[in-house]
Amino acid sequence: MGAESLNKVQSWVDAAYAVNPDMKSYTGGINSFGLRGFMGKSTKQKLKTKSSTEAELIGASNYLPNTIWLKLFMEAQGHKMDEIVFDQDFESAI
Repeated sequence: MGAESLNKVQSWVDAAYAVNPDMKSYTGGINSFGLRGFMGKSTKQKLKTKSSTEAELIGASNYLPNTIWLKLFMEAQGHKMDEIVFDQDFESAI
């Protein structure tokens, strides 16, 4: 992986609505510099949501700080971040 690929971070986030017995959802996300995912997180949401759209919005809100932290960390290491892409696959939440 060349140094030029360290200038673009891509994040993907997804949520699974009401999959726990207590009706709480799960959020999962992963970050990549283009080739492979390297920093991921999967957590149970703290809130009960009323719809899958709301679960996706909560999931994106919960995962976004990981992407922001990665951007700030890379810039502190001297890598200028040209592009940050945050993808979500649920159209009504987009």
